[in-house]
Order: sequence, then structure tokens, then C-alpha cells
Amino acid sequence: MTEIAAYNEAFKSGQYQKPEGLLGKYDNVRRFWEDEVLGLYLRPYLKHLVARRKESGGGIRVLDLGCGSGDGLEFITSISDSSSLLSEHNTKVIGPDMLGAYKGIDINAAMLEQAQSMYGSRPNVTFVQSSFNDYDVFNEEPCELYLANYGTLSHNTDQQTVGLLSNIARHGKDGAIIMLDWLGRFSYEWQTLWTMDFEHNQWMDYVISYIYSDGKDEKHQELAHFPLRIMGRKEALQIYRQVRRNVGDVITLRKLADRSSLVGRHMDTAQYNVHCQPLRRLVNSLFEPNQCTNLDAVLVNYVPGDGFAEVNAYYHRLAGCWNYLVTYTRALFEESKPPEAMPEMPLPLRKSLGAMKRVVRTASGMKTGAPRTSLVEPQLAYCLRELEMALQKGLGCGHGLVAIFEIVK
Repeated sequence: MTEIAAYNEAFKSGQYQKPEGLLGKYDNVRRFWEDEVLGLYLRPYLKHLVARRKESGGGIRVLDLGCGSGDGLEFITSISDSSSLLSEHNTKVIGPDMLGAYKGIDINAAMLEQAQSMYGSRPNVTFVQSSFNDYDVFNEEPCELYLANYGTLSHNTDQQTVGLLSNIARHGKDGAIIMLDWLGRFSYEWQTLWTMDFEHNQWMDYVISYIYSDGKDEKHQELAHFPLRIMGRKEALQIYRQVRRNVGDVITLRKLADRSSLVGRHMDTAQYNVHCQPLRRLVNSLFEPNQCTNLDAVLVNYVPGDGFAEVNAYYHRLAGCWNYLVTYTRALFEESKPPEAMPEMPLPLRKSLGAMKRVVRTASGMKTGAPRTSLVEPQLAYCLRELEMALQKGLGCGHGLVAIFEIVK
């Protein structure tokens, strides 16, 4: 299969090793933006699920479909509880005593070998080599949490996804949560592929070229290409309706949200859109300790796509708020005149401005260290992340379109 060959190429590049910072699969954006955004989306539903399981005296059973190197295990056990006190030792929603069992399913042997080496010694953790579409979930004890993250379902046809979700809905317990995502149809990274012809343009020819940081086209030509399903909001809702026709109202869509609207992997390659800026690389730099970032380069120059009014409106709003926040922060740090107020100042932007004002004030009082690179720039990156979360519309305008379902029986 070309997909396995492509992921093996990525694995052999060495860029799938943990941890990374400015480069690689586990770069700063992956760890401090994408993983945390997924966790923040999932957290309220997961907290409710954990509370129910605590009442019944059981742990959380997890089935991770397309688990790769076992990232889902690290993801769910790293989600922080916002209500935890600073004095508490365990601040995670799923603490060690709440993980009943984790099973990861993946077809790629190299990825599973890495997962086994990192997590296989943990109690109640197992990995199985199989296509997740062929795996019989009915042979498992019903689970509380089902994962298929980081574009896993973009490998599927819609019929496969409908069948998979229908089986999970039949199999899962009352209150169980399903979290999955696809590649977003209207990601700025592949603007050249935007279309409203959802029936005949469902797939993109994808290449994992971001594993190389030098951007040489000749290297890209040598990499394996494979098809991935790109998904917009209307298409995701159509799949949901088909699943409901199969199983009835035992499955409910709780959230549909965009992730990584301007910091996806292919922003830096500009392989599918020549107008892309290397914003992922720059935000990686914002997060990196002792790395000073050129804030002028962080400003977004969004080039709209003709004929996509709703999508363009979202990106224009996000880029406008993004640029204002960056310019305002630079003015604070340089003690220069702040930019004139925007015609519209959304509440998320006003909150971020207040946060950066407090951070810069604190940084100005620091007599040691490098306050800009250790305090101001990382906080700016977090505030940009919060803007994306608050302004996103779940249209399929991010690298990923995230869906969260609940099983109600």
C-alpha cells in the first residue's frame, strides 16, 4: 500500500522521534498547539465521562483506531483538569488509576514497534496490527472512549466511515465518546484544491514532504503520494445523518471544530498553495525557549480564494485579529504607539490583548534571563492559539476537522 510506504519513509527520516522542538513530527506546534487544542475540545466531555465512571467504580477503556506510535495514549493521559489546584500532585483528567485499558490498532508494523517500545510495558496497554476497518470491535468489551485522530479517517471512503461509526455506536456504552478527524477541505494549505463540487472532488494527492526542512523539490518528487479524503462541514454532517439512519438516535454529534487553520504542516512547504507563509516554523520559534522570532514575519498576508465568501470571511477575520495581536504585542514590548483599534474587536481578541499587556508588564520587571524569548513570545503563541479556537467555525478551514460524538442509550 502506498500509504504504508509513505509513512515508512517518514519514519525512516528520523523526524518521527520524540521529542522535537523546531522540526519533526513532534515539533512545538504539535505539542503545545495541536495536542492541547484537541485536549481542550475533548476535556469537558471527558471530565463528564470520568465522573460517571468514578461513580460506578470503573476505569476508562480506550480503543485507538489508527494509533500509529501510540500517540493517543499520551494524548488522553496528558489532558489537564482545569479545576485542579496547584497543590495537587495529579492534575490530569485521566489519572493512572482511571485508565482501565488502552488498545491501539494500526496496520503499520514500524509504527507499532515504536509504540511497543515506548508504552508496551505499561499495564493494560496493548497494540494490535490490523486495518481498523477490518478490526471487529464486537470482540472487545465495550469502551468508553474511541479515538481516530490526526486525519485517520481521511484514509477511509465515506462508506467505510459510516460503517465504522455505525458499529462503534452499536458497540459502545451509554455515555461513550468518539473523537475523530479528517483533513479539512478548506485548509489554506491547499487552497488550489478548494471546490464546491463535493461529489467529484473528495480526495487530494498527499505527500508527507514536511519531514524535510530544506524544502527541495527534488526530494519531494521522490516521496510516495497517496489519496486522502478532505472534508468540509456539510460533508461531515451528511456522514452523521447516514450513521443516524443506520443506528437511530443512539449517536449524537456534540462538536465539529477546525484545528490548525494557519499553522498546518504544509504551510511551510507551500506545496499546494504558493501564497502560504512558513507560519508553522515561526510559531515553533515563538514557543522555543531562548529563540528570538521576527514578529514582522509572523504577520499573515491572507490571499482569498475566488468564490468562497464564507471561508474567506473566516480567514480574513482570523488573520485580522492575529495581525492586530502580533502588532500590539510588539508595540508593548518596544514601548511604541499601539495600532489603531480595529472596526470590530471580538471578545477573544480583547482578552488576548489584556493577557499580553499583563505578560509584557511582568517581563519588563525581570532583571535576569531573557523575558522576551522565555515569557512574552511563548505567551503570544498561546494567545494566537486561543484566537483560532474562539473564532473557528468548524467549516473544514483547518488542517484538521475535528468531530466529537456521544453514544446515548
